[in-house]
Amino acid sequence: MKINLRFRKKDIRWHILKLLSNLQFSIILLLAIACFSIIGTIIEQNKDIDFYRTNYTFTKSYFNVINWRTIELLGLSHIYTTWWFLTLLFIFSLSLFICSLSRQVPSLQNARRWYFYKNPNQFNKFTGSKQINETQIDLVASCLQNYNYHIFQQGKSIYGYKGLLGRLAPIFVHASIILLLTGSVLGLVSGFSAQEMVPSGELFRLQNIIESGRFSYVPQEFSARVNDFAIEYNKDQSISQFFSTISILNTDGKELKRSTIYVNSPLQFKGLTIYQTDWDIIAIRIKINNKNIVQIPLKEILLPNNNKVWIGLIYQDTDNRISIVLQNLQKQATLYNKHGDRIMSVNLNESYLINGSNITLLNVISSTGLQIKSDPGIPIVYTSFFFLITSVSISYISYSQIWVIEQKQRFYIGGVTNRAQLAFEEELFRISKLSCSI
Repeated sequence: MKINLRFRKKDIRWHILKLLSNLQFSIILLLAIACFSIIGTIIEQNKDIDFYRTNYTFTKSYFNVINWRTIELLGLSHIYTTWWFLTLLFIFSLSLFICSLSRQVPSLQNARRWYFYKNPNQFNKFTGSKQINETQIDLVASCLQNYNYHIFQQGKSIYGYKGLLGRLAPIFVHASIILLLTGSVLGLVSGFSAQEMVPSGELFRLQNIIESGRFSYVPQEFSARVNDFAIEYNKDQSISQFFSTISILNTDGKELKRSTIYVNSPLQFKGLTIYQTDWDIIAIRIKINNKNIVQIPLKEILLPNNNKVWIGLIYQDTDNRISIVLQNLQKQATLYNKHGDRIMSVNLNESYLINGSNITLLNVISSTGLQIKSDPGIPIVYTSFFFLITSVSISYISYSQIWVIEQKQRFYIGGVTNRAQLAFEEELFRISKLSCSI
């Protein structure tokens, strides 16, 4: 009974290994991963439960299959970090690894073995084999070398091959895909993303974490300061670009790195990437009667034409309430009375007499929207893409083998290739012709 159980376990292991090394099984896994990835792009990821309750509640029965309950039950709201999706990636990687060991490595070892043909009848199986009547064995060997063949000679027999890298490339393709999946999973489980809206001149730390992996680490041993924020405008007053000058500080306040970032030009520091994503105007500072400095908060208002303005109140009493309106950071504002009538346009650092008070606009306080990301898997992903593209390109190199024997002053030449059969037959013809003409 123990012997039967032992054999049964061996059979199970053998069938599992056979299944994992099967190319069709790997393709099915790849298609499943692709389908679930498509679902992840259709269904918004990492939203709160109220979002799915609002947007994925259907009355029709055929839509009710993907309602919010199904999304939460299957983890489709965070599909790329679910246990079953990560398991699928692991099985696919394991399948590629076993396929490489059981199929590609033996195929490579077999390709490196060289052997000689002795009988002309062995050439009948080759398509495009040739016979040469007037030549010498050394001339044929020299012609093969001219066509970049590695040759081995044994008496009146020659074996040659070229393009061995083409047989090695599939192993690197599989290894690159495994490396790519490893980097992706590493980023999912150990990366994080944070968002901060920081006023110009203020310090900030990583606090507002919006996404994080199960094993992510948020560093707190340094802080950052927004030194300055500026906007570059086009001639039509539309925004061309906005810039933030940021300093990274250690715990003692010493500057470790300083950089000006803008859209598509982030700051990178110890695995962190700080992106410029948004901006806002939060307040304006004014001086009243050359002595009192007041900071007036501004509120963002979206106009019907989708333009933005920022509005604040200089005086809070109902009799002398004045609204100040800013459209941008161009150092100009517009004043309105309590009835909404325009009083005047004012410039920064200029004094104006309004309702008996001397008012000077000192400066506008803006804030910059930053996104901070950490993804330890990115270097691995980039490296794997490089090797993947390189190995796929190399895999198109044809692996060709040629045999030559001399018998009764006749030379028989033939061979096989794994791709580009017509080009290989043409090459055989040229080698035969060149051997006769020398």
